[in-house]
Amino acid sequence: MDIIFFTSVKAIANANIGVIFMATALLFSEAAAAAVNPNNVVEIFKEVSGSLKSGDADNKLTAHFASSINLRILATEKTCSARQAAAAVKEFFLQYKPTNFTMLHVGSKANKHYSIGLLATGGGRFRVTVFLLINAADSYDIQQLCIDYED
Repeated sequence: MDIIFFTSVKAIANANIGVIFMATALLFSEAAAAAVNPNNVVEIFKEVSGSLKSGDADNKLTAHFASSINLRILATEKTCSARQAAAAVKEFFLQYKPTNFTMLHVGSKANKHYSIGLLATGGGRFRVTVFLLINAADSYDIQQLCIDYED
């Protein structure tokens, strides 16, 4: 009888540990989602991803540019206005027509968020990194955009 009781307690304990683990994982995933999604950070990354995939520099991508943006496209790196950055990205898309974009990683630390993705084009593959930073209006802008050849 003691062995059966011990086995039952052990089974209950194992079941409870599983429930506790699942509840903890859910709690942390919701907390992580909340931490990564203030002011629609996830939506911004979705829009950026769609714009990169379609090669649409005039729409949802540039709408999120900060007034001054750090831009690196291949070997050219500069700080420029949102309008200048939009023109440079549009020129890049004219030279390298996108065929696909895959978001590989999204991360955050404090009020800084970033994504790393792979852009496939007719002229090669490129690694794209986007950095968002909170602005004075408590929303997020693209502060930095980097497009580099994928090794």
